[in-house]
Amino acid sequence: MTNPAILGLATGVPKNRHTQTELHNRWLSPFINSRRAKAIFAAAEIDTRYSVLTTSDFLADEPGSKARNDLYLEAARPLSADAIKRALSDANLAPTDIDHFIVISCTGFDTPGLDVMLAGDLGMRPNLRRSALIGMGCHAGLTGVDRALLELAARPQSRVLILAVEFTTIHFQHGSKIENMVAGAIFGDGLAAVVIGPDSPDNNRPHILNTMTYSDYTTQNLMGVHLSDKGFQIHLATRVPKILRAIVPNLVTDFLSQSGLNTTDIKFWGIHPGGAKIVDYVGQALELQPEELRYSRQVLRQYGNMSSVTIFFVLDEIIRQGQPQPGYYALLLTFGPGLTLELCLVQW
Repeated sequence: MTNPAILGLATGVPKNRHTQTELHNRWLSPFINSRRAKAIFAAAEIDTRYSVLTTSDFLADEPGSKARNDLYLEAARPLSADAIKRALSDANLAPTDIDHFIVISCTGFDTPGLDVMLAGDLGMRPNLRRSALIGMGCHAGLTGVDRALLELAARPQSRVLILAVEFTTIHFQHGSKIENMVAGAIFGDGLAAVVIGPDSPDNNRPHILNTMTYSDYTTQNLMGVHLSDKGFQIHLATRVPKILRAIVPNLVTDFLSQSGLNTTDIKFWGIHPGGAKIVDYVGQALELQPEELRYSRQVLRQYGNMSSVTIFFVLDEIIRQGQPQPGYYALLLTFGPGLTLELCLVQW
């Protein structure tokens, strides 16, 4: 039996594209009121980001959590439906072909949630299995891939649809706390849909060989997304990149050894660009060349950090620009609250 494959992949962003300079000068500077913010925005190595917001008017009066969540659901439903349709088209499948639907987000939710809403909108089967990975953070895209593998281990002919939707910009916070300035400088909005299922011999699709989760519980307070009366407040300790630099090398070595591989066997590196420093430090730890980090840096520069969605943008860039050949390996790594790391090994 062959390993499950990524049969379809589609990424998406809201229509509103904003430059980094505009986001600082016209959007957030009045709310942050700190001279340090401009330097933080400039150091982020981001040119543009996308938002469901056309202007910052929605944020001016510090809207409550319900108003933010209502906006999330209003925007997520049509944008998600479009991404799902494109991913299904890429996989040559119909909505009724999906057996398990997984929705991932840490920026909005409801009950019943997007899984039910979209299943109804798109005409999915009433016996569809559904899961929601809510509130996990930036690493959760690969958590969803792992859960898809569990479904396929139990039911090898199943087809799993993963949807990751993150609208981080609706949670921008007022005030000059360092967390507010860093979050305001790096996070953007985006979504991705992925179809995973049994391989088709006619396509050069990436096969999922192995996954791994690692959590350092002693550092769980360094990164988080906390609910408040005024949306989600993001906490990011500045020493997270250094901690990742210390953890990643041995973890990657051990993970690859499970498949009889080492770092020299990896053709493509898909590192979650949680921030420029994370890409820098993880790249240093793994002794990677600048060219090997270009997909992560390109996504960061064009879209910012879109939390759980971002790794799928990186994979999409690898597929489109790298033009992988049969036999090539890629290693995907994501980092999030916990402090949690997710690893995924794929081969074409």
